[in-house]
Amino acid sequence: MLFASLTVASPSAVAAEDAARVLGAQITRTELEAAGDAPARVARLRDWVWERVYGHYIAEQGLSATAGDVAELLAYHREFERRDRLQRARKLEELNARLAGGDLSADERAWLEEFRRVLTRMAERDAESERSPPDVAAETGLYAPWIEFWKANRALYQEYGGSVAATRSGPAAHGARVQLIADYERRGLVQFLDPRLREQLIELMSRPPEMTVPPERVDFTPYWKLPIPPSYFPD
Repeated sequence: MLFASLTVASPSAVAAEDAARVLGAQITRTELEAAGDAPARVARLRDWVWERVYGHYIAEQGLSATAGDVAELLAYHREFERRDRLQRARKLEELNARLAGGDLSADERAWLEEFRRVLTRMAERDAESERSPPDVAAETGLYAPWIEFWKANRALYQEYGGSVAATRSGPAAHGARVQLIADYERRGLVQFLDPRLREQLIELMSRPPEMTVPPERVDFTPYWKLPIPPSYFPD
């Protein structure tokens, strides 16, 4: 009888231990406590919730990277690299011509020789890369999340607005995240079993980003849909 009562009580005990449920997955208080102090636990919860909501949003909204998306990005990178190699080759020729002259100071010659060594190493690297065929599967795995980042953040901003963060990956619809999670709560796809923990999570996600894009400068056009910039080498 004791064994039976423990067996029956186990599911409710486990349920009581849950801190949040997202799309059929659960995270327990014990898992959150393992992250460290209170701020670390809230940050862990934020990452856990957002990973699942973000992935579901991409799939539900049809924002997954397509073969055409990847091909377009790869074509941009191929053309950028081709132009880059040509620019570096021209610069290397220019450096060789300048170093052949005798009107350089010692410091200027040293700087140009170091620049030439860098360009020579890059040319050798390019030649080695060209001998190896591109790994399309690896490139797709690398670039698909990048493409989805741009597509998803543009969609989130168009739907919810809010502040936009300037990140290394591009503009991120920072303020829209809380609104999306609230929508998922209303749909019953996200549940917070601890009101205090939910309050802390929303407070954390509502903080302004470190760097904000001014509203008049918000542009979610991916860089690979823009013209390739001109040479970045100084004259």
